[in-house]
Parts: sequence; C-alpha cells; structure tokens
Amino acid sequence: MPGRGTLAIWSDVAACVEAAETSGCPLAAVFDRLSAHLESDADAAAARATALAGPKATTRILTVLPFVGLVLGTLVGAKPLEALTTTFLGFVCLISGGVLALAGRLWSSRLVAQTGALR
Repeated sequence: MPGRGTLAIWSDVAACVEAAETSGCPLAAVFDRLSAHLESDADAAAARATALAGPKATTRILTVLPFVGLVLGTLVGAKPLEALTTTFLGFVCLISGGVLALAGRLWSSRLVAQTGALR
C-alpha cells in the first residue's frame, strides 16, 4: 500500500493482537476492522493519485509548450530565435519569459507536492 511501510502495518497487527488478548474480544473482528481501515487508506491514496494526475500533466504540458512554440515558429519560417536573440526587446522577452516559465514550473510543482503530502 502506498504511503505506509510494512513495519507500520506489522506494528498495527501486533497492536490488534495485544488489544484482543487484553480485552478478550475475538481476534477476527479486530482484524476485520484493521483490514477495513487499511483498505480505506489504500482507496484514499488511489483517489489522491487520480486527483493529482491532471495537475501533474498540466504542469508538464505548460513546461514544454514554449519550446513547441519556438519549433513551430521556426518551421513556418518566422525565425523566433533570431528575433529573441538579436534585438534588445527580444532578449528582454526571452529572459523574462524564461524566468516566468521557471517560476510557474516551480510553483505548480510545489502546489502538487503539498497537495500530495496532505493526508
């Protein structure tokens, strides 16, 4: 199960055995509740992964999109690299676009990471 180590699960099993011995309740009932809890945790982890798939894909697409635009511009003969590297205004746009793209990538990645860390 993602997010829980084997050691933690075995420690839960040991706690269940100890609780059943101490209280005298049937061990099968305690294990049924533990398995329901573990299944619920697994379902929640799968739901989180599914919910984060869209934002992760969007982050990847938005990271690649400027490069795709440069390639397409070159293919149609617009010479975007020449415009960005030979003029002052083009160079300012290149640097500011790169900084903003990097900031957007870092921000999106951080948001996805924080959301994935919530439990």
